[in-house]
Amino acid sequence: MVNDMLPGSEWSTTEEPAPSRPSPDAIFRRLTVGGWDPCEAGNLIAHLEGLRPARFGWTVREIDHVIFLRRMVEDGRLTS
Repeated sequence: MVNDMLPGSEWSTTEEPAPSRPSPDAIFRRLTVGGWDPCEAGNLIAHLEGLRPARFGWTVREIDHVIFLRRMVEDGRLTS
């Protein structure tokens, strides 16, 4: 829907922004409290981020680091 109330806002919308996903750390805590093995929880979070499972699981620190590096490459501050 176009918001006609503001001048010069022909392209602005009144739609709500997409809800953000919880951090990998928060997801990991919820899964482990819910009975998941840390290895399984780490691999599931890695899968949600587009990573392949690791034999001994991913740690939250490793996943956060990969996400950080991806954003650096996307922003052009680091070359791939």
